[in-house]
Amino acid sequence: MKKGTQSRGYFIGGIIFVVILTFIVVKGDLLLNYVMSQKDALPVRAVKIDGVFKQLTKKQIADVTGRVCAGQNIATLDLNVLKQTLLKEPWIAQVAIQKKMPDTLLLSVIEHVPAAYWNDEGLYDAKTKSIFYPDLSKFNQPLVKLGAFSDDFCQEVYESAVLFIRAMSNSRYQMVALYLDNVRSYTLTLDNGTLLILGRGQQKALTRLKRFLEAFGHSGLNIDDVEYVDLRYDVGFAVGKKSQS
Repeated sequence: MKKGTQSRGYFIGGIIFVVILTFIVVKGDLLLNYVMSQKDALPVRAVKIDGVFKQLTKKQIADVTGRVCAGQNIATLDLNVLKQTLLKEPWIAQVAIQKKMPDTLLLSVIEHVPAAYWNDEGLYDAKTKSIFYPDLSKFNQPLVKLGAFSDDFCQEVYESAVLFIRAMSNSRYQMVALYLDNVRSYTLTLDNGTLLILGRGQQKALTRLKRFLEAFGHSGLNIDDVEYVDLRYDVGFAVGKKSQS
């Protein structure tokens, strides 16, 4: 056999080998994918949950995970579906999920930390700067109550509340509620029920509150007899007394 013919034979043989090898790899990959994608091929058998919880329990999280993942193949499981389902639980603020083959899900869950009540049915989380709506019949922590005509102002109202509470820290008065109405006017409620009408603007409201703290003690009035103090004046304030019953 001539050398050229022999070389051509090796070349053709090499091509045939590559084609056969490619066919085997592709078919093997398809077969592996088929086997791996079968519903009961790699079922989820374990869930490991990491997090610090006060309102949630690991069992609650595991139960939700089980409802979503029961009978599912871990290889084809859509983690986003599980994540979105978990985030529907009111107390869950954030969740990260990983697969640990062959059969385990790793969940890292962060619980909401309530800083204040919000309007009538919600709680405000200062860390996530968001409102969430759990079952308040099972929650009774002594938090300040905040509110506004729109939830879009929750962060502003919370930041204002922090400023007002700091301003009152060395006084005899204690704030239990703060509301921002639809004309952007602040009304602060003291622990005895007296309303302080502070008006519009965070800094102006803070200045008016400080004026009240400095001046009311010299007015000769008993705060427990006062229904409201209107501070929306450049100088002084107006007082409405409680009706005598």
